[in-house]
This record gives sequence, C-alpha cells and structure tokens, in this order.
Amino acid sequence: MQFNIKSYKTLFFKYMIWLCALAMLSVIGVYSYLGTYSRYLADDYCEAVRINRSSPVSAVVDRYMAGDWRAANRYSNLLFVGFSEMLGPKNMQITIASMVLLWAIGLTWSVHEFRKYLGIHWANPMDWFLGISLGAFCLLQAPALFQTIYWRSSMMTHFAPLVFGSFLFAFWMKQARTSLSRAIPWPVYPLVFFATFIIAGFSEPPVATMVAGLSLAMLAVWVWGAQPIKQRVLALLAWTFAGAFLGLMMMVFSPANANLVKEVTPGAIEILGDSFLFSYLFIVDSLKIFPVPSLVSMLIPFLLVWLYRQDKVSESTQIQKRLIWVIIFSIPIIMWVLIAAGFSPSVYGQGFPVARMRFLARAVMTAAIMLEGAMLGLSAQDIQFKSKSNLGQWVAIVLIIVTGFIYPLRAAAKVYENNYNRYSTHAEIWDERDALIRQAVEQGATDLVVVQIDDMDGVLEYKESNWVNRCAAEFYGLHTLSAP
Repeated sequence: MQFNIKSYKTLFFKYMIWLCALAMLSVIGVYSYLGTYSRYLADDYCEAVRINRSSPVSAVVDRYMAGDWRAANRYSNLLFVGFSEMLGPKNMQITIASMVLLWAIGLTWSVHEFRKYLGIHWANPMDWFLGISLGAFCLLQAPALFQTIYWRSSMMTHFAPLVFGSFLFAFWMKQARTSLSRAIPWPVYPLVFFATFIIAGFSEPPVATMVAGLSLAMLAVWVWGAQPIKQRVLALLAWTFAGAFLGLMMMVFSPANANLVKEVTPGAIEILGDSFLFSYLFIVDSLKIFPVPSLVSMLIPFLLVWLYRQDKVSESTQIQKRLIWVIIFSIPIIMWVLIAAGFSPSVYGQGFPVARMRFLARAVMTAAIMLEGAMLGLSAQDIQFKSKSNLGQWVAIVLIIVTGFIYPLRAAAKVYENNYNRYSTHAEIWDERDALIRQAVEQGATDLVVVQIDDMDGVLEYKESNWVNRCAAEFYGLHTLSAP
C-alpha cells in the first residue's frame, strides 16, 4: 500500500500542530496554575503599604525622589503594584497566573509578526506552537523559579518587563511590516517611545539589553537597509531607543544611585570584561546543565522549517543561502552581546548575577537557540533521503510528535509533581494565619504574635523581629506583628 506523504503532511500541519501547541500550553498552564498559590512575602508588604498610602503615581514619585531604598530608581515597579492591588483581595493570585498566560500570548504574537515581516507563509498554528514553546522552554529552565515568577516583588523586576516587552516587540514588528508598503502613522512613534520608557523602568538588566539590541538593529538597518523602508524603520528604531535610553538615564542618575555608597567602583573596562566573561560562563553552564531542553528547543523549529520547505518548488538563491549562513554565525555572537549587556548592571553592583536576575539571559538564550534551529532548517532544506525520498519527512513528523507532544506533556506532569505540594501547603498555612490576623484586627488588636511560617525558596517571612515584620504590621493595620 502506498502512502501519500503530502496528504499526511497536510493532515499533520492541520491537526497535529494544534495538538503539539496544546501540549506545550499544558506546561504554561501548570506554571500559571501554580501562580494561584502565590501570597504576600517580604517586600510585597512594603510595596502594598506604599501604594495604599496614596495613588500609584504619587507613590512612584515619592519613592524615586526620596531615594531611601536601593531599588527606588525602578520607577515602573510601584505602578505595576498599584494596578495589581486594584484587582481586589485575590490580586496576588490573579496577577501572577495572568502574567504567565500573557507571556505566552505575547510571544505567540511576536512569532507571528516576525514571521510575517520575513514574508514566510505558513499556517497560524505554527506561530502558536513556536511562541508557546519559547515560553515553555524558558520556564522549564528558569533559575530560581519561585523568586522569578511567584514572588511579586521579584517578578515585576525580572519577569514583567519580558511579558510587556513581548507585546512591544510584536507591535513594533507589525509597524515595521507596515513600513514595507506605506508610511507608519505618526502617533505610533510617541506611543512606542512611551511604552519603551515604562518597560525600561522595571529594572536595569532589561533596559541595558534593550539599549544594546536597539543599537545593533539601528546599525544593521543603517548599513543594509534600502530606501524608503530604511528611513521609516530607522525613525521607529530611534524613537524606541530614545525611550529605552531615557529610562536607563532615569535609573542611573536617580537619587537612590546618588545615595549608594560603594567601597570599590569597577571601571568600564572591568565591567565590560566581566560581563562578557560571565555571559560566556552562563552559556556554557546552561548547555551542560540543560542539554535535553536545549537540544529539543533547537530540534523543534529545525524540523518544522525543514519539513515545511520540502513542498516548496522554488529554491533559495545563492545570495539567500549565503545570507542564511551569515545569520547562523551571527546569532551566537548577538546572543553573547545581549546577555553580557543584561549582566552588566549586576557586574557593576555586585558581581555575577544572582539566580533570579539570570532569567532574562535564559530567555535570550532560548530564543537564540530556537532561531538558530529555524535557520539551520532553512539551510538544510535541500537535504533529502535519496534512496527513499519520503523517509526523511516521515522521520521529521515522528520526531516532532515526540519532542512537541510527548515531551511537553511529560514535562508539565513533572513540574506539577515537583512543586504543587510545597506551593499549595504554604498557601494554605498562609491563608489560615492571614484569617486569624484579620479577625484579631477586627476585634481591636494592635500588637500580635502569630505562628511563624518557613521561608519559601529564600524569600523571607516575618519572624520574631526583622524588617518584614514592620511592613507586615502596617499592611494589616497593627502596631507590632511578630512570629517567634
């Protein structure tokens, strides 16, 4: 019996890609579900108190001008807390769970717009599959998962700018795509400037990465762009760069940085050297620690692109083939530069970035690996199994099912198994204590002693006496609150 590979490929791309996308979405879903067990911890109390004293904007201005806290220069954080607090008593759970889902949506839109800009015409399910896969692989390899995602104070510093940045990137690519056929509407420029400025205010590593990436993009467009598209895209890049650069300057020259006292300030050469060294070490260690996720995240786009290109009648020209190989060799270098840029604020402030600050590097590296896989798929489009012309395509289909369907389902189950009991138990105990505190406050208590809860993955709970106690006491409306 003869099987028609083309009909089976059509069936595969029509149905199986959706199933693979849903399997990857199960990973995102588990991480989002675990977010419903997030509760106030450490700095969360202090930030909520600042917001409740006044409006979010006033809280941002007051903290920024006072410069009385080491992270007071991050001007967008309290805005985020303010909007989060507006969601009501369950705001923490809603915020964390929603941010994980929003990231998957933003990445999918980014893949869609990037693909459209490149003029690639494949079905939308491929965009969903690749976008969700990018988010899933980043989360599966996240350093300090709890601190990065499930502790709001840290999440809005290290995860939120990536979430909002994915939407900005998608919107930016849509406008750049528009420039290919017509002029970009003028309101887009100040909108992009303002959005970039807000995203830049969450923390230093993302904005440093943005400034480096936008600089490279402007250089590339300036050298290789063609008019009139060149002028339009450069203008869009310039407005975006201006928003990022202004945000960076707002943090660098903030009162908080002026009040920061350092015994030894590293020089520019030392910062540059250590940033690239630490970036190199991070990349090498990541490949050693996560060999399977790294391989799978490259294999999926490689197989999809190669399989997709097998039905194309037209072949790439020699110029296109050379360009593909230039991009293949450029991706690791650009990745290294962007990770080094993100590491540079940590190198200046403390040395090698702490675990939660390395999530940005993880996202950059995962995106680079997946893009590298796609480009290698393009470069290998002419490779076929000559003895059995359909064999390679059947192998690709089977491998995509294994890596894109079975692997994520297994990973989702493992993530749930490893984290559910810890997170749910902590949330249950926290809720019981919270209810007792609120009941005592209603009965007129001003000084309260409660049961101590264990710290969660290095994030402080209030104890017999520490700075968290003071913020937690004010959060509940108490004079003192302790947990011996």
